[in-house]
Amino acid sequence: MKLPSSTSKLLALQEATNVELHVRLSEIFKRYRGAAFLARNDNLFMEHWTPEVAAAGYDFDGFEIKDKDIVLRGVEYACGFIYRISITLPLEIIDNAKAIEAYFHRQYEESKKSSELSAATSADPSQ
Repeated sequence: MKLPSSTSKLLALQEATNVELHVRLSEIFKRYRGAAFLARNDNLFMEHWTPEVAAAGYDFDGFEIKDKDIVLRGVEYACGFIYRISITLPLEIIDNAKAIEAYFHRQYEESKKSSELSAATSADPSQ
């Protein structure tokens, strides 16, 4: 890769790269932000929301690389409060839309099985 010769051109390249990254990662976040609420299995939450509905108001806020994962952060401003969520996925699949889809599909399936097991356990008084 040949880098620009002047600092100002290098800064412009960085800005263009940041804008493009924001657009691409924002699309991933928007599609899978409901995964941030998959671990919620309390009755009050389950009676009123699905993970997708709970996450609908969150906008992409940024990202960070943590070891072999990328963390996509979201934020929602409501009623004078700032709410934050994040979703994590392996960095190695970031360029593969099908792998990302499969990754989050597995998370949804595991969450579904976990909540079904939890419901069955709480319904069984002998446990």
